[in-house]
Amino acid sequence: MVKTAITALIARKVWSSSGLPALEIEVFIDKRISARAITQSGLSGGYVDPILNSENICANLHKMLDCKIQYIDKILTPQLLGQRIDDQLIIDSILSLSTQNNKLSHADTAAISIAVADLAARYYAIPLWKYIQQEYIEPVMPLPEIEIFGGGAHASYASTVQDVMVIAPGAENYQQALCIGAEIFQRIKNQLVKAGKPTGLCEKGGLWPSYDHFRHALEMVSEAVAHSGLTAGKDIGIAIDFAADGFYETGHYWLNGNEGCGQTSDDYIATLTSLIKEFPIMSLEDPLAVEDRAGYRKLMQLSGKQVQIISDDLLDSDPRLVQSEDAALLCNAIMIKPAKSGTLTKTISALSHARSKGWGAIMAGRSIDSEDTAVMHLAVGLGVGQFKIGSLARAERSAKFNEGIRIAEASRDLVFAGAKELPKGM
Repeated sequence: MVKTAITALIARKVWSSSGLPALEIEVFIDKRISARAITQSGLSGGYVDPILNSENICANLHKMLDCKIQYIDKILTPQLLGQRIDDQLIIDSILSLSTQNNKLSHADTAAISIAVADLAARYYAIPLWKYIQQEYIEPVMPLPEIEIFGGGAHASYASTVQDVMVIAPGAENYQQALCIGAEIFQRIKNQLVKAGKPTGLCEKGGLWPSYDHFRHALEMVSEAVAHSGLTAGKDIGIAIDFAADGFYETGHYWLNGNEGCGQTSDDYIATLTSLIKEFPIMSLEDPLAVEDRAGYRKLMQLSGKQVQIISDDLLDSDPRLVQSEDAALLCNAIMIKPAKSGTLTKTISALSHARSKGWGAIMAGRSIDSEDTAVMHLAVGLGVGQFKIGSLARAERSAKFNEGIRIAEASRDLVFAGAKELPKGM
Protein backbone atom coordinates (compact mmCIF):
# COMPACT_ATOMS: atom_id res chain seq x y z
CA MET A 1 0.00 0.00 0.00
CA VAL A 2 1.31 3.47 -0.89
CA LYS A 3 2.44 5.70 1.96
CA THR A 4 -0.31 8.26 1.36
CA ALA A 5 -3.16 5.75 1.33
CA ILE A 6 -6.11 5.89 3.72
CA THR A 7 -5.66 3.03 6.20
CA ALA A 8 -8.71 3.47 8.43
CA LEU A 9 -11.92 5.45 8.73
CA ILE A 10 -14.05 5.76 11.84
CA ALA A 11 -17.57 7.19 11.95
CA ARG A 12 -18.84 8.05 15.42
CA LYS A 13 -21.69 9.93 17.05
CA VAL A 14 -20.86 13.20 18.80
CA TRP A 15 -22.94 16.18 19.96
CA SER A 16 -23.70 19.32 18.00
CA SER A 17 -24.11 22.91 19.20
CA SER A 18 -27.88 22.38 19.22
CA GLY A 19 -27.75 19.51 21.70
CA LEU A 20 -28.48 17.00 18.94
CA PRO A 21 -26.42 14.00 17.83
CA ALA A 22 -24.12 14.56 14.86
CA LEU A 23 -21.74 12.45 12.82
CA GLU A 24 -17.98 12.79 13.18
CA ILE A 25 -15.61 11.27 10.66
CA GLU A 26 -11.99 10.45 11.46
CA VAL A 27 -9.61 9.23 8.76
CA PHE A 28 -6.14 7.78 9.28
CA ILE A 29 -2.80 7.13 7.64
CA ASP A 30 -1.57 4.18 9.69
CA LYS A 31 -2.02 5.16 13.32
CA ARG A 32 0.36 8.09 13.15
CA ILE A 33 -1.74 10.78 11.54
CA SER A 34 -5.49 11.38 11.58
CA ALA A 35 -7.95 14.17 10.84
CA ARG A 36 -11.56 14.72 11.86
CA ALA A 37 -14.60 16.60 10.60
CA ILE A 38 -18.13 16.93 12.01
CA THR A 39 -21.33 17.21 10.00
CA GLN A 40 -23.27 20.47 9.90
CA SER A 41 -26.97 20.90 9.28
CA GLY A 42 -29.67 23.52 9.12
CA LEU A 43 -32.83 23.69 11.20
CA SER A 44 -34.67 23.58 7.90
CA GLY A 45 -33.59 21.57 4.91
CA GLY A 46 -30.92 19.67 6.87
CA TYR A 47 -30.63 16.07 7.97
CA VAL A 48 -32.65 16.76 11.13
CA ASP A 49 -35.52 18.46 9.31
CA PRO A 50 -37.75 15.38 8.78
CA ILE A 51 -37.76 14.54 12.50
CA LEU A 52 -37.46 17.96 14.17
CA ASN A 53 -41.04 17.88 15.42
CA SER A 54 -41.07 14.24 16.48
CA GLU A 55 -41.57 13.38 20.15
CA ASN A 56 -38.27 11.52 20.49
CA ILE A 57 -35.98 13.57 18.28
CA CYS A 58 -32.69 12.48 19.89
CA ALA A 59 -33.65 8.80 19.87
CA ASN A 60 -34.73 9.06 16.24
CA LEU A 61 -31.54 10.87 15.29
CA HIS A 62 -29.46 8.20 17.03
CA LYS A 63 -31.24 5.53 14.98
CA MET A 64 -30.67 7.50 11.78
CA LEU A 65 -26.98 7.96 12.55
CA ASP A 66 -26.61 4.28 13.49
CA CYS A 67 -27.87 3.38 10.00
CA LYS A 68 -25.42 5.81 8.42
CA ILE A 69 -22.51 4.49 10.47
CA GLN A 70 -23.41 0.94 9.46
CA TYR A 71 -23.42 1.97 5.79
CA ILE A 72 -20.09 3.78 6.16
CA ASP A 73 -18.49 0.82 7.94
CA LYS A 74 -19.74 -1.91 5.62
CA ILE A 75 -20.03 -0.22 2.21
CA LEU A 76 -18.16 3.07 2.00
CA THR A 77 -15.02 2.44 4.05
CA PRO A 78 -13.92 -0.58 1.94
CA GLN A 79 -14.15 1.68 -1.13
CA LEU A 80 -12.01 4.38 0.48
CA LEU A 81 -9.32 2.24 2.10
CA GLY A 82 -6.20 2.28 -0.04
CA GLN A 83 -7.19 5.46 -1.88
CA ARG A 84 -4.51 8.13 -1.95
CA ILE A 85 -5.34 11.04 0.33
CA ASP A 86 -4.35 13.52 -2.38
CA ASP A 87 -6.68 11.97 -4.99
CA GLN A 88 -9.52 14.28 -3.94
CA LEU A 89 -11.38 13.95 -7.25
CA ILE A 90 -11.53 10.17 -7.01
CA ILE A 91 -12.52 10.21 -3.35
CA ASP A 92 -15.22 12.80 -3.95
CA SER A 93 -16.62 10.85 -6.90
CA ILE A 94 -16.99 7.82 -4.61
CA LEU A 95 -18.71 9.99 -2.00
CA SER A 96 -21.11 11.48 -4.54
CA LEU A 97 -22.46 8.01 -5.32
CA SER A 98 -23.46 7.65 -1.66
CA THR A 99 -25.71 10.72 -1.89
CA GLN A 100 -27.21 9.58 -5.18
CA ASN A 101 -28.47 6.39 -3.56
CA ASN A 102 -29.72 8.39 -0.54
CA LYS A 103 -27.58 6.46 1.94
CA LEU A 104 -25.78 9.60 3.12
CA SER A 105 -26.65 13.29 3.06
CA HIS A 106 -24.55 16.01 1.46
CA ALA A 107 -23.57 17.09 4.98
CA ASP A 108 -22.22 13.59 5.69
CA THR A 109 -20.15 13.33 2.52
CA ALA A 110 -18.87 16.89 2.95
CA ALA A 111 -17.49 15.94 6.36
CA ILE A 112 -15.70 12.91 4.90
CA SER A 113 -14.36 14.93 1.97
CA ILE A 114 -13.03 17.69 4.21
CA ALA A 115 -11.55 15.20 6.70
CA VAL A 116 -9.57 13.58 3.87
CA ALA A 117 -8.27 16.96 2.68
CA ASP A 118 -7.28 17.85 6.23
CA LEU A 119 -5.53 14.49 6.57
CA ALA A 120 -3.49 15.26 3.46
CA ALA A 121 -2.63 18.69 4.85
CA ARG A 122 -1.46 17.14 8.11
CA TYR A 123 0.57 14.52 6.25
CA TYR A 124 2.36 17.24 4.27
CA ALA A 125 2.66 19.39 7.44
CA ILE A 126 0.87 22.43 6.02
CA PRO A 127 -2.35 24.18 7.08
CA LEU A 128 -5.57 23.00 5.45
CA TRP A 129 -6.13 26.39 3.80
CA LYS A 130 -2.76 26.18 2.08
CA TYR A 131 -3.32 22.59 0.93
CA ILE A 132 -6.61 23.42 -0.81
CA GLN A 133 -5.34 26.68 -2.34
CA GLN A 134 -6.29 26.87 -6.03
CA GLU A 135 -4.04 27.87 -8.91
CA TYR A 136 -4.57 31.50 -10.00
CA ILE A 137 -6.74 32.23 -6.92
CA GLU A 138 -5.15 34.29 -4.17
CA PRO A 139 -6.01 33.22 -0.61
CA VAL A 140 -7.52 36.01 1.49
CA MET A 141 -8.62 36.80 5.00
CA PRO A 142 -12.39 37.11 4.54
CA LEU A 143 -14.68 39.94 5.53
CA PRO A 144 -16.78 38.57 8.42
CA GLU A 145 -20.52 39.05 8.75
CA ILE A 146 -21.31 39.39 12.47
CA GLU A 147 -24.82 38.45 13.55
CA ILE A 148 -26.49 40.97 15.86
CA PHE A 149 -30.06 39.63 15.98
CA GLY A 150 -31.23 36.12 15.24
CA GLY A 151 -34.76 35.22 14.25
CA GLY A 152 -36.85 32.98 12.04
CA ALA A 153 -36.22 29.27 12.54
CA HIS A 154 -33.24 30.16 14.76
CA ALA A 155 -35.52 31.84 17.31
CA SER A 156 -38.73 29.79 17.13
CA TYR A 157 -40.09 32.44 14.73
CA ALA A 158 -40.24 35.09 17.46
CA SER A 159 -39.52 37.31 14.45
CA THR A 160 -39.79 36.50 10.77
CA VAL A 161 -36.35 37.60 9.54
CA GLN A 162 -33.60 35.08 10.26
CA ASP A 163 -30.43 37.18 10.69
CA VAL A 164 -29.62 40.87 11.06
CA MET A 165 -25.85 41.32 10.78
CA VAL A 166 -23.16 43.95 10.31
CA ILE A 167 -20.27 43.93 7.84
CA ALA A 168 -17.37 46.37 7.81
CA PRO A 169 -15.65 46.36 4.40
CA GLY A 170 -13.91 49.58 5.42
CA ALA A 171 -12.07 47.89 8.29
CA GLU A 172 -8.29 47.87 8.01
CA ASN A 173 -7.96 44.15 8.66
CA TYR A 174 -9.76 40.99 9.71
CA GLN A 175 -9.25 41.55 13.43
CA GLN A 176 -10.60 45.11 13.28
CA ALA A 177 -13.68 43.90 11.38
CA LEU A 178 -14.37 41.48 14.25
CA CYS A 179 -13.86 44.22 16.84
CA ILE A 180 -16.30 46.53 15.08
CA GLY A 181 -18.95 43.82 14.97
CA ALA A 182 -18.37 42.96 18.63
CA GLU A 183 -18.70 46.60 19.70
CA ILE A 184 -22.03 46.94 17.91
CA PHE A 185 -23.28 43.67 19.41
CA GLN A 186 -22.37 44.80 22.95
CA ARG A 187 -23.81 48.30 22.45
CA ILE A 188 -27.18 46.89 21.40
CA LYS A 189 -27.12 44.26 24.13
CA ASN A 190 -26.60 46.99 26.73
CA GLN A 191 -29.51 48.98 25.27
CA LEU A 192 -31.77 45.95 25.63
CA VAL A 193 -30.63 45.38 29.22
CA LYS A 194 -31.43 49.00 30.12
CA ALA A 195 -34.85 48.62 28.49
CA GLY A 196 -35.52 45.47 30.53
CA LYS A 197 -35.74 43.27 27.44
CA PRO A 198 -34.41 39.71 27.02
CA THR A 199 -30.84 39.32 25.82
CA GLY A 200 -30.75 35.56 25.36
CA LEU A 201 -28.97 34.07 22.38
CA CYS A 202 -30.41 32.48 19.26
CA GLU A 203 -29.17 29.38 17.47
CA LYS A 204 -26.15 31.13 15.91
CA GLY A 205 -25.34 33.45 18.81
CA GLY A 206 -27.30 36.51 17.76
CA LEU A 207 -29.39 38.36 20.30
CA TRP A 208 -32.96 37.23 20.83
CA PRO A 209 -35.23 39.39 18.61
CA SER A 210 -36.53 41.58 21.45
CA TYR A 211 -38.16 44.11 19.15
CA ASP A 212 -41.74 44.75 18.12
CA HIS A 213 -41.16 45.20 14.41
CA PHE A 214 -38.38 44.40 11.98
CA ARG A 215 -37.93 48.12 11.33
CA HIS A 216 -37.06 48.58 15.01
CA ALA A 217 -34.18 46.12 14.61
CA LEU A 218 -32.86 48.09 11.64
CA GLU A 219 -33.14 51.33 13.61
CA MET A 220 -31.17 49.92 16.56
CA VAL A 221 -28.42 48.51 14.36
CA SER A 222 -28.26 51.68 12.24
CA GLU A 223 -27.84 53.82 15.35
CA ALA A 224 -25.03 51.57 16.58
CA VAL A 225 -23.39 51.66 13.15
CA ALA A 226 -23.44 55.46 13.27
CA HIS A 227 -21.29 55.30 16.42
CA SER A 228 -18.67 53.04 14.81
CA GLY A 229 -16.62 55.91 13.37
CA LEU A 230 -16.95 54.49 9.85
CA THR A 231 -19.06 55.82 6.99
CA ALA A 232 -22.40 54.01 7.09
CA GLY A 233 -23.36 52.44 3.78
CA LYS A 234 -19.80 52.54 2.49
CA ASP A 235 -17.31 51.37 5.10
CA ILE A 236 -19.85 49.59 7.28
CA GLY A 237 -23.39 48.44 6.79
CA ILE A 238 -26.17 46.00 7.52
CA ALA A 239 -26.50 42.51 6.07
CA ILE A 240 -29.83 40.69 6.32
CA ASP A 241 -30.70 37.03 5.86
CA PHE A 242 -34.45 37.09 5.28
CA ALA A 243 -34.92 33.34 4.70
CA ALA A 244 -38.11 34.57 3.05
CA ASP A 245 -39.59 31.11 2.50
CA GLY A 246 -40.27 31.14 6.24
CA PHE A 247 -42.83 33.97 5.91
CA TYR A 248 -44.12 33.33 2.39
CA GLU A 249 -47.49 31.65 1.97
CA THR A 250 -50.00 31.37 -0.87
CA GLY A 251 -48.18 33.96 -2.97
CA HIS A 252 -47.90 36.56 -0.19
CA TYR A 253 -45.14 37.75 2.13
CA TRP A 254 -45.81 38.30 5.83
CA LEU A 255 -42.74 40.30 6.87
CA ASN A 256 -44.35 41.40 10.13
CA GLY A 257 -45.83 38.01 10.93
CA ASN A 258 -49.59 37.80 11.24
CA GLU A 259 -50.00 41.56 11.63
CA GLY A 260 -51.92 43.33 8.89
CA CYS A 261 -52.21 41.81 5.43
CA GLY A 262 -49.72 39.76 3.49
CA GLN A 263 -47.95 41.60 0.67
CA THR A 264 -47.87 40.61 -2.97
CA SER A 265 -44.45 40.11 -4.49
CA ASP A 266 -44.52 43.58 -6.07
CA ASP A 267 -45.58 45.28 -2.82
CA TYR A 268 -43.01 43.37 -0.80
CA ILE A 269 -40.24 44.29 -3.26
CA ALA A 270 -41.32 47.93 -2.93
CA THR A 271 -40.86 47.55 0.84
CA LEU A 272 -37.37 46.10 0.34
CA THR A 273 -36.27 48.88 -2.02
CA SER A 274 -37.62 51.46 0.42
CA LEU A 275 -35.62 49.92 3.28
CA ILE A 276 -32.48 49.92 1.12
CA LYS A 277 -32.88 53.68 0.59
CA GLU A 278 -33.61 54.40 4.25
CA PHE A 279 -31.01 52.24 6.02
CA PRO A 280 -27.32 51.46 5.33
CA ILE A 281 -28.14 48.01 3.96
CA MET A 282 -25.38 46.36 1.94
CA SER A 283 -26.52 42.78 1.62
CA LEU A 284 -29.80 40.84 1.23
CA GLU A 285 -29.73 37.05 1.51
CA ASP A 286 -32.69 34.94 0.37
CA PRO A 287 -34.88 38.09 0.26
CA LEU A 288 -37.60 36.27 -1.70
CA ALA A 289 -39.14 32.82 -1.75
CA VAL A 290 -37.44 30.17 -3.88
CA GLU A 291 -40.47 29.88 -6.16
CA ASP A 292 -40.64 33.66 -6.73
CA ARG A 293 -38.08 33.80 -9.53
CA ALA A 294 -39.91 36.68 -11.20
CA GLY A 295 -39.53 38.60 -7.94
CA TYR A 296 -35.78 37.92 -7.89
CA ARG A 297 -35.45 39.24 -11.43
CA LYS A 298 -37.33 42.41 -10.54
CA LEU A 299 -35.32 43.01 -7.35
CA MET A 300 -32.08 42.52 -9.28
CA GLN A 301 -33.17 45.09 -11.86
CA LEU A 302 -34.12 47.60 -9.16
CA SER A 303 -31.37 47.10 -6.59
CA GLY A 304 -28.69 44.79 -8.00
CA LYS A 305 -26.20 47.66 -8.32
CA GLN A 306 -26.81 49.01 -4.82
CA VAL A 307 -26.67 45.87 -2.66
CA GLN A 308 -25.61 42.25 -2.68
CA ILE A 309 -28.54 39.99 -3.52
CA ILE A 310 -27.39 36.64 -2.25
CA SER A 311 -28.73 33.24 -3.16
CA ASP A 312 -28.57 30.48 -0.60
CA ASP A 313 -31.72 28.36 -0.85
CA LEU A 314 -32.35 29.34 -4.47
CA LEU A 315 -29.13 27.75 -5.80
CA ASP A 316 -28.22 25.53 -2.83
CA SER A 317 -24.44 25.69 -3.51
CA ASP A 318 -25.14 23.31 -6.42
CA PRO A 319 -22.74 23.75 -9.38
CA ARG A 320 -25.44 22.73 -11.87
CA LEU A 321 -27.82 25.41 -10.62
CA VAL A 322 -25.13 28.07 -10.38
CA GLN A 323 -24.11 27.65 -14.02
CA SER A 324 -27.69 27.78 -15.33
CA GLU A 325 -28.33 30.50 -17.90
CA ASP A 326 -30.83 32.57 -15.90
CA ALA A 327 -28.95 32.45 -12.58
CA ALA A 328 -27.22 35.78 -13.29
CA LEU A 329 -30.64 37.43 -13.58
CA LEU A 330 -31.63 36.29 -10.08
CA CYS A 331 -28.71 37.33 -7.85
CA ASN A 332 -25.24 38.84 -7.83
CA ALA A 333 -23.70 36.82 -4.99
CA ILE A 334 -23.88 33.28 -3.66
CA MET A 335 -23.71 31.63 -0.27
CA ILE A 336 -21.23 28.74 -0.47
CA LYS A 337 -22.01 25.98 2.03
CA PRO A 338 -19.88 22.83 1.73
CA ALA A 339 -22.50 20.94 3.74
CA LYS A 340 -24.94 21.64 0.90
CA SER A 341 -22.50 21.04 -1.97
CA GLY A 342 -21.60 17.61 -0.63
CA THR A 343 -17.87 17.47 -1.38
CA LEU A 344 -14.87 19.75 -1.54
CA THR A 345 -14.76 19.23 -5.32
CA LYS A 346 -18.36 20.39 -5.79
CA THR A 347 -17.79 23.32 -3.44
CA ILE A 348 -14.88 24.48 -5.60
CA SER A 349 -16.95 23.93 -8.75
CA ALA A 350 -19.88 26.02 -7.47
CA LEU A 351 -17.46 28.77 -6.48
CA SER A 352 -15.77 28.69 -9.89
CA HIS A 353 -19.07 29.07 -11.74
CA ALA A 354 -20.05 31.96 -9.44
CA ARG A 355 -16.77 33.73 -10.12
CA SER A 356 -17.23 33.33 -13.87
CA LYS A 357 -20.41 35.41 -13.51
CA GLY A 358 -18.62 38.14 -11.56
CA TRP A 359 -20.52 37.34 -8.37
CA GLY A 360 -19.52 37.92 -4.81
CA ALA A 361 -19.21 34.81 -2.63
CA ILE A 362 -19.70 34.11 1.06
CA MET A 363 -18.37 30.96 2.72
CA ALA A 364 -20.78 29.80 5.41
CA GLY A 365 -21.47 27.10 7.93
CA ARG A 366 -24.91 26.04 9.11
CA SER A 367 -27.02 26.62 12.20
CA ILE A 368 -26.43 23.16 13.72
CA ASP A 369 -22.66 23.25 14.12
CA SER A 370 -19.76 22.19 16.34
CA GLU A 371 -16.23 23.15 17.36
CA ASP A 372 -14.96 22.12 13.90
CA THR A 373 -13.08 25.04 12.29
CA ALA A 374 -12.43 23.69 8.78
CA VAL A 375 -14.89 26.09 7.12
CA MET A 376 -12.62 29.04 7.96
CA HIS A 377 -9.72 27.28 6.23
CA LEU A 378 -11.94 26.75 3.19
CA ALA A 379 -12.78 30.46 3.08
CA VAL A 380 -9.12 31.49 3.26
CA GLY A 381 -7.67 28.83 0.98
CA LEU A 382 -10.31 29.15 -1.73
CA GLY A 383 -10.03 32.94 -1.70
CA VAL A 384 -13.64 33.53 -0.65
CA GLY A 385 -13.85 37.18 0.32
CA GLN A 386 -16.70 36.98 2.83
CA PHE A 387 -17.48 34.69 5.76
CA LYS A 388 -20.71 34.00 7.64
CA ILE A 389 -20.96 31.77 10.68
CA GLY A 390 -23.09 33.74 13.17
CA SER A 391 -22.19 35.91 16.13
CA LEU A 392 -19.15 35.98 18.39
CA ALA A 393 -21.18 34.99 21.41
CA ARG A 394 -21.28 31.18 21.15
CA ALA A 395 -18.21 28.98 21.40
CA GLU A 396 -18.82 27.00 18.20
CA ARG A 397 -19.03 30.35 16.35
CA SER A 398 -16.10 32.12 18.00
CA ALA A 399 -13.99 28.99 17.37
CA LYS A 400 -14.09 29.75 13.63
CA PHE A 401 -13.42 33.46 14.04
CA ASN A 402 -10.52 32.65 16.40
CA GLU A 403 -9.08 30.20 13.89
CA GLY A 404 -9.07 33.06 11.40
CA ILE A 405 -7.02 35.14 13.84
CA ARG A 406 -4.47 32.31 14.13
CA ILE A 407 -4.29 31.92 10.35
CA ALA A 408 -3.73 35.66 9.86
CA GLU A 409 -1.07 35.71 12.57
CA ALA A 410 0.83 32.76 11.09
CA SER A 411 0.61 34.07 7.51
CA ARG A 412 1.02 37.83 7.66
CA ASP A 413 1.17 38.18 3.88
CA LEU A 414 -2.51 37.22 3.56
CA VAL A 415 -4.52 40.20 2.30
CA PHE A 416 -7.77 41.20 4.01
CA ALA A 417 -10.55 41.06 1.42
CA GLY A 418 -12.45 44.10 2.70
CA ALA A 419 -14.70 45.38 -0.07
CA LYS A 420 -12.63 43.86 -2.88
CA GLU A 421 -14.86 40.85 -3.43
CA LEU A 422 -18.23 42.52 -3.13
CA PRO A 423 -20.15 42.17 -6.42
CA LYS A 424 -18.99 44.34 -9.28
CA GLY A 425 -20.84 47.63 -9.53
CA MET A 426 -21.36 48.14 -5.79
